[in-house]
Amino acid sequence: MTIGTVLLLEDEPIIALDIEKLLQENGADKVVTLSTCAEAIGWLGVNTPNIAIVDPRLSDGVCSYAVKTLAERSVPFILYSGEPDAAIESEPAFSAGQLLYKPCEPDRLIAALSRAAIGSFEHFHRKGRPTRLPLKKGTNRTTGL
Repeated sequence: MTIGTVLLLEDEPIIALDIEKLLQENGADKVVTLSTCAEAIGWLGVNTPNIAIVDPRLSDGVCSYAVKTLAERSVPFILYSGEPDAAIESEPAFSAGQLLYKPCEPDRLIAALSRAAIGSFEHFHRKGRPTRLPLKKGTNRTTGL
């Protein structure tokens, strides 16, 4: 699978490094990792990724503008969040992405990227809330990788 340029919005360095490695091993031509909403806004001002993985809440706030920009440009994205967040539920643009909770097994993240790349999202919801699936034995509980 070739997925082109991936925008990764993640402010936890260890998680970002693990995801970057996973993406490079699975067909990403380029991974652009940014840790703040301000950096994302600046980068999106002159660039458009093929796909994005977004932690909705970074160190400088909620990534609403970045997610709106991705949605307006029809860029598929995955929201990769550590916990339920009211901001996700209150901002309509967030609903355009697939929500996965951290930690997430690598194969689930890659499967989500594959579905996003072909425009076929599978949302993991039960009663309107995403569910956490159990991790495989040996999976890192911090990063899910």
